Amino acid sequence: MISAIVLAAGMSTRLGKTKQLLSIGEQTIIERVIDNLLAVDLDEVVVVVGHEAPKVKKVLNNRDIKISYNPDYRSGQSTSLIRGLQSINNKCSGILCALGDQPLVKAKTLNRLIVEFKRGQDLIVVPEYKEQRGNPVIFDSQLKPEMLKLEGDQGARTLIKKYHVQSKRVRVSDRGVVFDIDTKVDYHQLLKQLD
Repeated sequence: MISAIVLAAGMSTRLGKTKQLLSIGEQTIIERVIDNLLAVDLDEVVVVVGHEAPKVKKVLNNRDIKISYNPDYRSGQSTSLIRGLQSINNKCSGILCALGDQPLVKAKTLNRLIVEFKRGQDLIVVPEYKEQRGNPVIFDSQLKPEMLKLEGDQGARTLIKKYHVQSKRVRVSDRGVVFDIDTKVDYHQLLKQLD
């Protein structure tokens, strides 16, 4: 059983607008992220919201997901990750951590990461595009106690470094694993890629 946590609580300070709600075609960024996850072999999808939570919830209200509100979203990404960890099924064997601003990650890539994780040989499965580590990352649930102790805006990067020997880097041809929306330039690049 693999549970997905989507971190979608941030304030988008560099962009100046709530990036999860920006349009890409007929969908918002967060809708595309969620629909990509719902298309693969996951047992549940938990979306952690914070900034502009009612608006984000509204665009997602017809999907088979669980929404969890993080009242401490201003305190960094780790607070959203912890909120998500508290909301997932305790019987899951793996935890897929996805970012709410990465709408280009392909279902094929997600499935490949899931297959690698289910082989059971690694604590962490990380996508890699042109030697650059990307997201989403799948963690073995035995790391959950350590994940619940994370602080600040580093997310789970410290665990990836700590357990690098027990991690599997999966080379992918999907640029979406390293492409996220932080600035207006990123958003315009996204729109160009979708044309």
